[in-house]
Amino acid sequence: MVRESPSEARPRSSSPLYAVSVVARQEYNIAVLLKARVESSNIPVYSIVVPPSSLGVLFVEGESLPAVTRAIYGIRHVKGLLKGVTNVEEVVRLLKPAKPAVEVNIGDEIEITADILKGSRGRVIYVDREKGIVRVELLDTAFPMPLDLRISEVRLVRRALQGAGSGA
Repeated sequence: MVRESPSEARPRSSSPLYAVSVVARQEYNIAVLLKARVESSNIPVYSIVVPPSSLGVLFVEGESLPAVTRAIYGIRHVKGLLKGVTNVEEVVRLLKPAKPAVEVNIGDEIEITADILKGSRGRVIYVDREKGIVRVELLDTAFPMPLDLRISEVRLVRRALQGAGSGA
């Protein structure tokens, strides 16, 4: 979510960008509340950016650190400001969609490379390429346990056989 204030003429590079730490999955709710507060109190905040890929962080472009602090003060689920000014290139990098590192298909055998289940093997049962998510059924467990993982968190071990059918 990006909000620009068209009525204010200002140089693009003059306003600092601050990172605000928030509770994960509450970014959009906080952005809406922050927008309402900035508009009603006339606080000099120029834009609010919620990157789709990062959990627990949103970026606020404002006139100064006190202005951004005043805007976020008392809003529920806001943890606080992260130290320092954020680089614009870093935010742009977060906004660009990343290409999936691994090309997986349904039926492929994978190995989990991140999280607590690192090293576990599973079989892909669903792929959402748009969101970059794969649903994996673990092979190491006694009962089927489906997990949703990012494509970047898995490594391809073996491709599924294309010609394998029921053979009846």
